[in-house]
Amino acid sequence: MAIPSAARDAVSAASVALTSRRVLGDALAQSATASSEPAQRALVAIDRDGFVIPPLRRYAGQAAAYSALGLLGTIGVYTLAAGDPLVMALSLVGTAAWGHGILVTHWLERASARMLRGDLDGSEALLRRCLRPPWGSEAVRAQAHLRLSSLYSRRGEHRQAHESAEIAVRLFSAEYPPQPQFVQLSRYQEIRSLVNIGKQADARYCMDEIDPIPIGDFLRAQHYLTELYIALVDDRLPMLDAALWERSELALRTPSAEPLIALCAWGFSQLGERSTSRDLLSLAQQRIREPLDRTLPFLHRWIESVREPWHL
Repeated sequence: MAIPSAARDAVSAASVALTSRRVLGDALAQSATASSEPAQRALVAIDRDGFVIPPLRRYAGQAAAYSALGLLGTIGVYTLAAGDPLVMALSLVGTAAWGHGILVTHWLERASARMLRGDLDGSEALLRRCLRPPWGSEAVRAQAHLRLSSLYSRRGEHRQAHESAEIAVRLFSAEYPPQPQFVQLSRYQEIRSLVNIGKQADARYCMDEIDPIPIGDFLRAQHYLTELYIALVDDRLPMLDAALWERSELALRTPSAEPLIALCAWGFSQLGERSTSRDLLSLAQQRIREPLDRTLPFLHRWIESVREPWHL
């Protein structure tokens, strides 16, 4: 006998909730036994679909880039010895271009690392260097502006964050070959900046234009974070508990998605599930390493409003 579709949906929703409750329970147990020292957030790289690239694969790519630079340098030495001016010029141009890419990539990574450590001035100095000639190609400028948007957000300078995110979207959209993951990442940053400067209607409009939802966990978590941040400011939860459990589970296993845990806590408080909300918020407070009072001020205000009555 066929199972009615409504019953299948109910069973599926119950399964998601049960699995997510187990994940939350495991996360709470791990946090209880973990060291009290704050964890250092690691840099992450993402592929075109929004999945995090494993560190080993990143290091292998970096090693290959340095090997290629060494090979180009060796070819340049041999062409110099051969005395062919055309081949020598092409070799020098290729070596310089490859070396330029490695150098600015190093600057961008150092800028991100400094930002995560709280050295915003040092990070900005490196990013400004990337924007100056002869370093500032369109691809480099796009990456620098995306990071500058995050930097301004950490300072609470949301109009500047919005402007840099807009520039990043424009530059990434014109880039060839395209890198859609960075276009989407810049758009989420742009939308959250719109919320923070009080342009809620514009933020909702821009969010509605993003389709489909990304496949990769990292980008999908950024999508849900932005979606729930808009909902928090609207004071209206546009989903039921099964969808919220799915977002909670994703937040718990995805790097750099810690604020999404707190937003899910807000969502469960809207559904009247105070115990679940309290557990998630307690976990979020242990994991979050960014200044929420500046990056996501509306979420920070909600956390402060429940901290005392919930004894957190």
